[in-house]
Amino acid sequence: MARNGNYRGAFYSALVLALVAGLDLGAQSQGQTSTQTPPRSLGQQGQRGGTQGQPTQGQRGTGTQSTQSTQPTTGNQTTQQATVGTGSIAGTITLAGSGTPMRRARVTISGTGLRPSRSVTTNEQGQYSFPSLPAGRFTLSASKPGYCDMTYGAKNPGRQGTPIQLADGQKIDKIDFSLPKGGVITGVVVDENGEASPGTQVRLLHFVMRTGDKTLQQTGTDLTDDRGMYRIYGQQPGDYIVSAVPRNAGLGDLRQTMMAEVESLIQQAQAEAALSGANQGTGGGGGGGRGGGRGGGGAQAIPGLGNVFVGGGRGQALLDQANALQQQIAQQDQQQAVAYAPVYYPGTMAATAAQTITLATGEERGGVDFQLQLVPTARIDGSITSSSGTLPPGTQIELVPAGQSGMPPIPGVGTTMARAGRDGTFAFTSVTPGQYTISARAAIRQTQDTTTQTTTTTTTTAAAPQAAGGFGAGGRGGRGGPGTVSQILWASADVTVNGQNVANVVLNLQPGMTISGRVAFDGSTLTPPSDLTRVRVNISARGQQTPDLGGIPPVQCDSSGRFSLTGVPPGQYMLSASAPTGTTTAGGGGGGAGRASTGVGGQSAGNWMLKSAIVAGRDSLDYPLEVQPNTDVTGALLTFTDKTQQLSGTLLDATGRPTSDYTIIAFPSDKSYWLPQSRRIQSVRPNTDGTYSVRGLPAGDYRLIAVTDVDTGEWYDPSFLEQLLPVSMPFSLTDGQTKTQDLRLAGGGQ
Repeated sequence: MARNGNYRGAFYSALVLALVAGLDLGAQSQGQTSTQTPPRSLGQQGQRGGTQGQPTQGQRGTGTQSTQSTQPTTGNQTTQQATVGTGSIAGTITLAGSGTPMRRARVTISGTGLRPSRSVTTNEQGQYSFPSLPAGRFTLSASKPGYCDMTYGAKNPGRQGTPIQLADGQKIDKIDFSLPKGGVITGVVVDENGEASPGTQVRLLHFVMRTGDKTLQQTGTDLTDDRGMYRIYGQQPGDYIVSAVPRNAGLGDLRQTMMAEVESLIQQAQAEAALSGANQGTGGGGGGGRGGGRGGGGAQAIPGLGNVFVGGGRGQALLDQANALQQQIAQQDQQQAVAYAPVYYPGTMAATAAQTITLATGEERGGVDFQLQLVPTARIDGSITSSSGTLPPGTQIELVPAGQSGMPPIPGVGTTMARAGRDGTFAFTSVTPGQYTISARAAIRQTQDTTTQTTTTTTTTAAAPQAAGGFGAGGRGGRGGPGTVSQILWASADVTVNGQNVANVVLNLQPGMTISGRVAFDGSTLTPPSDLTRVRVNISARGQQTPDLGGIPPVQCDSSGRFSLTGVPPGQYMLSASAPTGTTTAGGGGGGAGRASTGVGGQSAGNWMLKSAIVAGRDSLDYPLEVQPNTDVTGALLTFTDKTQQLSGTLLDATGRPTSDYTIIAFPSDKSYWLPQSRRIQSVRPNTDGTYSVRGLPAGDYRLIAVTDVDTGEWYDPSFLEQLLPVSMPFSLTDGQTKTQDLRLAGGGQ
C-alpha cells in the first residue's frame, strides 16, 4: 500500500539536509587530510509527520496516576542496586506549544555504565533531576498517558534523540524538552443494517519501520459503546489504517466451550475404562477367562472420536455424550454459512484497499466511520501425516492469507492456528473467500537420559493459541520439550476458498534441507584456531516466513573446518558463525584485531569476525539465502577476518562549533545493497559534543550525509536513499581502515 501521496513528491518536507549550501568534508585517513567540494543542496522546506508507533492506548477507564509532590522525584525505581557516580542531569518537561509545566510525567534515563535504567516523576513545576550519575553516554525520554512519548533532542515523536555525554562529576542543567498532545481518531461502527454495533473491537494500526521492513504495529484499541462510537487517543503523528474486528454472535466462543467439553468427556471415559480394567481384569469380549475376570464386553471404537476404545458401562455413556456434542458442533458448522469479517476503513475487507489516515501531531480526526459486512464462509478439512508414520503430538497448523501485494502482515488478523486430532485430522472454520497457504512445522529433539546415558528422539511443536477456526481432539501442544532441536519437519499446501467447503487437504511432514560447507581464516595478526571444532555455525531466518520453533541450533565444525546444518525448512536465511579468540605476538602490525585484551607471555588476544558467507557466488550476510523445497545447499564458504573498519569524526556547524541535532547516515554506493537489515547501512546520532562513530561497516564504497527529522529505520528504504544519493558525499573504507571524517555544515545549515 502506498503511504501518504505527498511523501515522495515533497521529499524535502520530510527532512532538512545538513548539506544545505555545501558541505566541507575533511577526511583524515592514517594522518592524511583531503578536501572535497560537495554538491549544492536543493534547499529546505517544511517537515512531515509520521513515526513509529507508541504502546497500545485507547482502553477506556485505564491510566496511571503518580503521587503529587513539590520536589521532583529522584532515584531508581527498581530493586536492583543502582550505579552511583558524582554527576547529575536535571531539567524541565513542558507541554509542547504552550510551555505549561508537565506535572507527573515519567522521565527515564538509560545509557552506558548505568545499570539498571532510572525513572523519576516530575513535580508540580515539571522539574526532574537525576543525581549521582556515573560518567557515560545517556539517553533521556519522557512519557505521560494521552501524550506522545519524546526523547531528548528528537524533532518529533518517535524520532531518534540526542545522546548526552556526561563527564565524571559534571552537572548538566536545563535539559528541557516538551511532550506534544497525542492524536485522536474517533468514529462510529454500524452493522449491515446501518444500526449501531456495540461491543465491536476497533484497532488502530500504525505503519512503522522495523529491522528494515515496513510493518504494521497496533498502537491503540477500543470497544464501541451503545451508540457504536469508539475513540482511540494518545497517538503519534504518522500513517494509520483502522480495522474493526466484530464478534460473530459468540459462535466461536461456544464452539470452543463445546470442544473443551468433548475433550473432558473423552478423558473421563478413558479413566473409567482403565479403572474398570484394573478391577475386573482384561478378559476378552466374551465371558472372560479364569484369570481375566468377568470381562468387559469387548473394546469398542466410537465413530467420530478417532481411535478411542473403551468397554461398556459408565465409560460408554460418557463417550455417547461426547459423540452427541461432536454432532452438534458439526451441525453448527454446516448452518453457519455467513459471518462478519474484519473490515478496514472506509469499508473494505481487503487490507490492501484500506484507506491510509495521516494523523498530524495532536490532531483529532473524527468521522472515521464504517459498516460491518456479512460474507460467505467455508470450512477447510484436512489431515496431516509423517513419513515416519508417527505424528508429532499436538502438531500446530497455520492458515495464512496469500498474495498481500506488498502489504505488511496485519497483527492478530489473518493467521489462524489449529491443532491436529489424534487421528491426524484438522479443520478451519468460518474462512472467508481468498487465497491461503496451510503450513505445518514440527521440531525433532534429541533428549538424553542422565541415568542410562542413552539418547532418544522426540517430536514436539511450537505452541500457539487455539484459534476459533481450529479444531482437533489432540493433546495440547507445547513450545519444544527437553533436549536439543536436531531437525525441523515441514509441510505446506495452497488452497482457494470461494464460499464452498474445502475437503481432503493433505499435509505430509517431511525433513528439511541440508546446508553444508566449510570455514576459512584470513588474518593479518591473529593465528587461526588450532581446534576448528570450536567454531560454531548458525542460521537465522530473514523476515517472518516461519513460526518460532526456538530456531535451528548451531552446529560445530569438524577438525577440517567443515559443517552441515540439517532440517532447514524452505525460506530465506542468513548464515553466521563464531570462532574462539585468537592470539598474536604483542606489538605486531596490521589493520587491527577488533577489541583486543592483553594476554600472557608477550601475546595479546583478539576477536575473529565473520567477513563473508558465500553461497553460489552470493554473500548471505548481504543477500538472503533462498532454501528451496527438496534442494540441499552445498559449497558454502564462511571466511573470518581479524580486521575491522571504523569511521568517526565530529559534526560541526557553519561557525566550526560542534552540533548534534542531526542523524548521520552511511549507506553503500551500490544500490544492490539497499536491502532491509543491510549491514552496510548504518545511522548514528552524534553526542552532545558533536562526535560520532560508526563501526563494523564492511570495506567498500559509501555515501555519507547528515539529515534532520528522519523516521526511525527509514534509511533502509530504497526510495529514501535514492533521494539522498545526489546530495551525499562519497567515501571509501579498505580492510582494517580507521578513518576520521569531520562533517561541517556550510551556508544556511540549521
